[in-house]
Amino acid sequence: MSSDNEKTFAQDEISNLKDRADLETLFRLSNVLSSITDLQTLLENLVELAIENLNAERGVAFLIDKAGGLYPTAARSLYPEDIVDAHKIALTVVKEVVKGKNEFLSANVSEDTTIRSESAVFFNILSVLCVPIIYQEKVLGALYLDHGKKAGAFSERDSNFLKAFVKLSAPLIYHIIEKETLSVSSSIVEEQRFEKEYPEIITNSQQMIQIFETLDLIAPSNVSVLILGESGTGKELIARAIHSKSLRREKRFIVQNCASIPETLLESELFGYRKGSYTGATHDKPGLFEVADGGTLFLDEIGDLSLSSQAKILRALQDGEIRRIGDNTPIKVDVRIISATNKDLQEQIFKGLFREDLFYRLNIVTIKVPPLRERKEDIPLLARHFLSTYCQKFGKHYAGIEQSVVELLTDYNWPGNVRQLKNEMERIAILLKEGEIVTPSKISEVIHQNVLMKTSADSKTLKDVLDQIQERMVIETLSKHKWNKTKAADELGITRRGLLKMIERMGLDRRKKKR
Repeated sequence: MSSDNEKTFAQDEISNLKDRADLETLFRLSNVLSSITDLQTLLENLVELAIENLNAERGVAFLIDKAGGLYPTAARSLYPEDIVDAHKIALTVVKEVVKGKNEFLSANVSEDTTIRSESAVFFNILSVLCVPIIYQEKVLGALYLDHGKKAGAFSERDSNFLKAFVKLSAPLIYHIIEKETLSVSSSIVEEQRFEKEYPEIITNSQQMIQIFETLDLIAPSNVSVLILGESGTGKELIARAIHSKSLRREKRFIVQNCASIPETLLESELFGYRKGSYTGATHDKPGLFEVADGGTLFLDEIGDLSLSSQAKILRALQDGEIRRIGDNTPIKVDVRIISATNKDLQEQIFKGLFREDLFYRLNIVTIKVPPLRERKEDIPLLARHFLSTYCQKFGKHYAGIEQSVVELLTDYNWPGNVRQLKNEMERIAILLKEGEIVTPSKISEVIHQNVLMKTSADSKTLKDVLDQIQERMVIETLSKHKWNKTKAADELGITRRGLLKMIERMGLDRRKKKR
């Protein structure tokens, strides 16, 4: 066989191998497209399939937000133990691809004269292949691949394959985005109106929407409102929303936590004092009732008031006037009272700890704020909102939240409610590296343990409990070591082969995000 014939034969064999690989990838793609309905999981699977088939070092999926900005949603590496920084790529290329709606292929983008990418030079990127994600002429984002060790890693054939790959995926990406948008809209009665009128309250919960409807009815009046709910549910936000919708919104909204100040100081704080009324009173001081005149006074944790303080507040409400300490001259005040407590005031009345006449003064309208565990649909929404807020505050970007993290957060009961979730997201934002994806390893140990105990308690047999504990340990260890199976097996005290069998038995395919 001549050398030319041998060369042609080798090329045909390589082509056949690529054909088989392409067909296998497209078959796997069809399974992904038919079985996954979660956008984040879908994009992660698409990136992994693309880098495996085209032997790229890294891959990142980008989407376009409502404002037209690009943001990374899924980032993966050919090497499972590597974490991809979604912002250390040739971002100029992605922007040009999205803008021009055309693919980009370069054997060495650092030296490419058709485009100037300073980040490609800075981060030592050689081969780049990027394809826009387009559906019905609408650009949804882009799929980006690169290789930092090999120039000319991608061919025209690879470019054509990736275009076909993305074209097959684009309809589902579009429909999931539309479905998610519609599902959020349909789950909220007049969502846009509530979003504009109550911008500080982030929710998809029908219970919260019913509260909004009540606020619309009571806000314009001057009736006293009692807000009930556990600590951390956002009772002060509800109070502020009432004030902002009321006719008093141009006046002051004053907050006093009744549990945070000693009883001896509470009276002077609420009613003020005259100069010389006691040692240290070197000047006249108006109380909060005076300061809030014409506006709203929010008395938080009112269930912690002493009976003596309750009597003085009741008198102020009945008479519409107060007296400063050391002064016999009454001062007329026009104040709307909104109060809140996490205690059962009816039980407090029965025990003789709360005045029944004050209760009926405060309780013209009652609003019960549900705990976070009773509105679990809000947990992913709030988690992403808080994480984005804190990442922006700390000058960071993140590449997404793994679905397993969302499931962990949703399974947890959040005894500290929204406040605890907010603190958890702040902690995660601090620990995140630039462009990193939030994985289960970033979640607090208390959440892992609590969810594990809850899952175990729901099980019916000892075998179920042991299986769940074993699976949780495997998942957490794999996540901790970025799915490096050798390191995970060492920590678990088993062989790598044993770990592989466990992964197969538990169905822990990372690409499918099955738990």
